[in-house]
Amino acid sequence: MRVKPSGLKLWVGVATIAGIGTLLASLVLTSAGLAEWSAGLLVNLGAAVVLIVPVYFLTKRLDERIEQVGTETQASVQALADRVETFEHEVERRIDDVAATVASRLEQETGADAAAFEALGTAPSRDSVLQALTRANEIGLISQERGPRVCVSEYRRIFVEIRYDEHPLRFNGEENITFTLEGYDGTELGIVPWGESDDVETVMVRLGRALQRETAGERLDVKALFDGFSEALSVAQTDPERRPVWQLCPPQWVVTEHGIITYGDAPHYGAATTALERNSHLAAHIGQKPWVDHDSLDEAVGVALALDKRRPAPF
Repeated sequence: MRVKPSGLKLWVGVATIAGIGTLLASLVLTSAGLAEWSAGLLVNLGAAVVLIVPVYFLTKRLDERIEQVGTETQASVQALADRVETFEHEVERRIDDVAATVASRLEQETGADAAAFEALGTAPSRDSVLQALTRANEIGLISQERGPRVCVSEYRRIFVEIRYDEHPLRFNGEENITFTLEGYDGTELGIVPWGESDDVETVMVRLGRALQRETAGERLDVKALFDGFSEALSVAQTDPERRPVWQLCPPQWVVTEHGIITYGDAPHYGAATTALERNSHLAAHIGQKPWVDHDSLDEAVGVALALDKRRPAPF
């Protein structure tokens, strides 16, 4: 049976007093001339008790201190473990919050890009066009070398290219949005800048007049023009291989800075412009595929080869 600490201390006290009494008794017996053996025995017993008691108390004190330190250490370890667990939960929660926020913002940005491109065909203005081109430039849908172009005269094969300059030279009178009237092979026929003070009607009249100078009075289809720009950017947004976009050749092929590639319902298939230049039979090989729209393919191959020839030679 385990003795309670208070009872144990009582027994130790009694033993101590008994030990002291034994020593006194041995002194009396020695003085009375009794046997020395009895006196020595009592002296040894008393001395043993007197020595054991301090050692006990010292050991007891050490045990209590060790237990106290152990308790304090356990409490500290538990507190640290709780803090670490709390920190881990907070870090996990913060990472989850950051991940959710980033995903939400990216989704919103993508939606805003799509809305900006759609606005080109529904409500074109200088601000909306500039916003769409800025966004397209930021995510690589267009390049500074050449912007997307739309055919505005099927008979004369005349196109309008819209170009965005992220660093316009304003001191030379250049604007960061320009329309270039060009031939099938990219030959420049006229440039119409879109000034900051010009509304869409004003700049479209100038562009329409430039078109009339190159044709027999053909009218500029403004809606078809902006619808074409809007569709080109929207197609480029769907796949990294469809950018930077140069021209759509409906209903199946798109011409990019690097070559031609399908879009829409056609299977994903493409060819680099350099491959088309080196292998004159490649286009015919592609045309043998049962799903190919041949008019769209012929247009895309012709445009890709023609525009690539006008690119400046690399240094």
